[in-house]
Amino acid sequence: MTTKSGKAIARGLTVAVAAAAAFTVTAAGPAQASSAKCQESLRQHHYTVGPKVRAACNAGQTGGAGILACYVSLLAIDVKPDDAAVACNAADD
Repeated sequence: MTTKSGKAIARGLTVAVAAAAAFTVTAAGPAQASSAKCQESLRQHHYTVGPKVRAACNAGQTGGAGILACYVSLLAIDVKPDDAAVACNAADD
């Protein structure tokens, strides 16, 4: 038996996986990566940038799976999916 919250979690995971598939996964060199761009993107969308956001953006700047880690981390702290996607991709620029 699946509970209402269980269905919501499953639906959220499905959305996260689908959104993650939309990311372009490329290896970025250290000079190209930018946690600061990720953080600035979130500030522009009126989010408070604290330790959890900085940690997510730092993960995103590593590229590849780090972008997904960034995205999932931001979703966990209630960043809207579209805003998280833009920020995490900015971290990989």
